[in-house]
Amino acid sequence: MDFFMHSLFLIMITLVISIFVLNRKNLDGTKTLPQGSFGWPIVNETYQFLFKKIDHFLQEKQKKHSSDIFKTKLLGEPTVVLYGPSANKFISTNEPKHVKVWYLRTQRMLFNLPDHDQPRAKNSAVVAAAPVKILGFLKPEGLFRYMGCNIESIMHQHFMRNWEGKTELKVYPLVKNFALSLAYQFYLGIDDPLHVAKFISKFDDLYSGIYAVPANFPGTTFHRAMKAASKIREEIQLLINKKIDYLSKGIVMNDLLAHLVGAVEDGKYVPKIEISNIIMGLMNSSYTSIAITLAFMIKHIGLDPHIYQKIVSEHADITKSKGAGAALDWDSIQKMKYTWCVTQETMRLYPTAPGAFREAVTDITFEGFTIPKGWKIFWAMMGTNKNSKYFDEAESFDPSRFEENGPVPYSYIPFGAGARSCPGKDYTRFVILTFIHNLVTKFSWQVMHPHEQVLGSLVPLPANGIPIRIRHL
Repeated sequence: MDFFMHSLFLIMITLVISIFVLNRKNLDGTKTLPQGSFGWPIVNETYQFLFKKIDHFLQEKQKKHSSDIFKTKLLGEPTVVLYGPSANKFISTNEPKHVKVWYLRTQRMLFNLPDHDQPRAKNSAVVAAAPVKILGFLKPEGLFRYMGCNIESIMHQHFMRNWEGKTELKVYPLVKNFALSLAYQFYLGIDDPLHVAKFISKFDDLYSGIYAVPANFPGTTFHRAMKAASKIREEIQLLINKKIDYLSKGIVMNDLLAHLVGAVEDGKYVPKIEISNIIMGLMNSSYTSIAITLAFMIKHIGLDPHIYQKIVSEHADITKSKGAGAALDWDSIQKMKYTWCVTQETMRLYPTAPGAFREAVTDITFEGFTIPKGWKIFWAMMGTNKNSKYFDEAESFDPSRFEENGPVPYSYIPFGAGARSCPGKDYTRFVILTFIHNLVTKFSWQVMHPHEQVLGSLVPLPANGIPIRIRHL
């Protein structure tokens, strides 16, 4: 027993010394790593990152190191965490020269992605052409061409089915259903409420698996995500076969899937597996983020009479200018300036994308520290969102901070920045503002639980779904 305890003690001492040395050493005599810690062996600081609230994790590190840059180890990878306006500008303007996209192991497994953002060798020109098709769909002219009438129809059905005749309801489950219904129509060309309802839980599982521990055995979050990804991919590939059959018969379809199926580059079609992964990724990213933003936005509009009245007035003017019953156009969307301020304030306090990973392609010097080649970078885009240095009374909900000149440049980037900023920004804006327009012109509401708990470490979720009382106008 004494020998065992002595050996265990020596092992522990060796581990502690190793961690201390690894955390303190410089790369050589002139290059200095950022301050920070790699945490404990094996687990590193992964637990704090995945299971603490991300803003609390960043605040603790900033307070400890008095810096917006620190080193850590996440999921076994030596990582430097960067945030703040200078970091946001540096990353967004130095890609791909100094940094390149790096995907988490969970992302690679769920979406069949390579380690880095590069097309597979086979049919690479064809695969690379697919994003061009997607970008055309997601621009304002594409949205109104392929989605304008559909969104009005889906919106009408949504409110008739889920809001009309009700006095109380929970917002979050309903806006999730709406956001996925719209994604199914726009991306897949499917308008079937029962089909959508069957897949909501699968998309929830898929989303939860991205920032999970990649342990793929029964009972784990990641295992559920892998099963969900397999089912969704299988469903999309069945639809691809149907689209191919329809296209061969000359049937015209206006959904994104049909256009990707029909995309030809150098006489070759985009492989089915690539199409299914692209579509699944787009639906996953747009569905949950829109639902979360809408849910918390509706809550805060209902909590503040001043905000509510300003929005009602703005949308009354828009209805008057376009004519009652007329569909919204992009000009109408651009007139919703205050509503967009409310949207941005919601995204500031309830960010749905905590950040993104990059990899240093060369030794990088940033603010006097060296980020070694091959190290991973967690670009914490939401790291400034609740920082009083950039936002007065940062914890309060105040849409006026986005009026006139708005925040300090690069201090608020909910859609990223630079060449790789989110291509779905216009889609998100169009969907959210259109939903709010229809809501405020049909209903008024009262939030039943103003202090409802917000769950989630990396992505905020309302604990009780945001119950409200509604009244038809």
